Amino acid sequence: MLVLIAAAMPVRVAHSLPVINSFSVLDILLVAVAATLFLDLAFGAVDTGPRDLFRLLCVPLVISVLSLVWSHDRAATVRAVIVYAEGLIIYVFVLRELSGLGPDRIVSYIKRYAYLLIIPAVLLVLHVPGFQPEVPYKHSSGAYLTYFTRLSHPVLGGSNNLASILAFFAPILLYWGHARSDRRATNAGFVTLLAIFLTLSRGILLSFVLAGLVYALTLGRQKARSDSGLRARVFAAAAVATIGIGVFYSVNPATHQFFAGRFSLTNVQSRFELVSLSFTKIGASPFLGYGSGVEPPLAPTGAEVVDGKLHLPNSYIQGTPKLDSHNAYLQQALYFGLPLGLLVSLALWGTVGFFLSRRRTAALAGVIAYTLLVQLVSFLFEASYEGTVLRVLFYLSVGLAVALLRSTDDERSRSLGALA
Repeated sequence: MLVLIAAAMPVRVAHSLPVINSFSVLDILLVAVAATLFLDLAFGAVDTGPRDLFRLLCVPLVISVLSLVWSHDRAATVRAVIVYAEGLIIYVFVLRELSGLGPDRIVSYIKRYAYLLIIPAVLLVLHVPGFQPEVPYKHSSGAYLTYFTRLSHPVLGGSNNLASILAFFAPILLYWGHARSDRRATNAGFVTLLAIFLTLSRGILLSFVLAGLVYALTLGRQKARSDSGLRARVFAAAAVATIGIGVFYSVNPATHQFFAGRFSLTNVQSRFELVSLSFTKIGASPFLGYGSGVEPPLAPTGAEVVDGKLHLPNSYIQGTPKLDSHNAYLQQALYFGLPLGLLVSLALWGTVGFFLSRRRTAALAGVIAYTLLVQLVSFLFEASYEGTVLRVLFYLSVGLAVALLRSTDDERSRSLGALA
């Protein structure tokens, strides 16, 4: 629970440090966690869960370490390596702590974590002291005010960040509440979905729909089971969430201005410009990229091309605006070049395949595959996977899902054994 609390509010306790820049309470706990995992080696191998899945999750870390050789900014790449290592640490830690627990107990942890994420966001909107945005924006700036126009998180960042994390848990909670007639899980699923709608994140809401279409295609000729009860719960949750947006709009005047800008194409045009710039930067270093975690400058005036490779002055690496493509897959190509960037992207999509291959024997595996599809589709519209804390929380979410699936498998095996 300490780790879940820290993951829900990873408040930074130090800034402007060499190489790592800053660290949070979550980083401190993960150092302690890593020490306990190391001590566990004295008693046997560390439980890494399903081997195929763990190997897929290790791919980004391995390639990040390799990119230290050609990185344009080794400090940034070292930070990226640390973040990936933290992700694997928290994934293994979750599996260890939840090993042997019943599935209902694990779902209770998922419920608590979802609430722990939502509560600070609500307190932020209510202007409760101590929950103001942690980012160093001026209070009169548009970037600061946008935190109050839609549901955002004071530490994790804007609404898109909060929505991407919550999107992992809403389908699991709604499914569990229906399958086990667990009213608390159903209520938590409703609340989580409502919070996602209140973030007004177009990318995440669109990802739910697109992921559903992609998931339907994976069924092929397999006849989907008709489950009117589950569909009714999903539609009811969506209806409640839609009504919640209307209520939020009426009681929060700041949201009026936000909605006025949602119908403008300015944001879409800027995204296309970023994609175009990304292709230009990838073309300058197509085979190895710039190194893990290194975002090339937007305006590299004075850069030199030597032997076909773009060399950037230190002034740009240190001080100029960097390119964020708002597309996780383009970011992988920027970091690692086209071949290795594609390998990292395929590894991420491979996690979906891992769960899809198990849905015939466990319906929960199909639900987890869908939640991962929502994440991976959303990566087309945003680069939340590149957020230092958000990447760790992605691994945490996968760990919770794997622990729940393994627990249900164990429960089913015991039931079959008792019948035999």
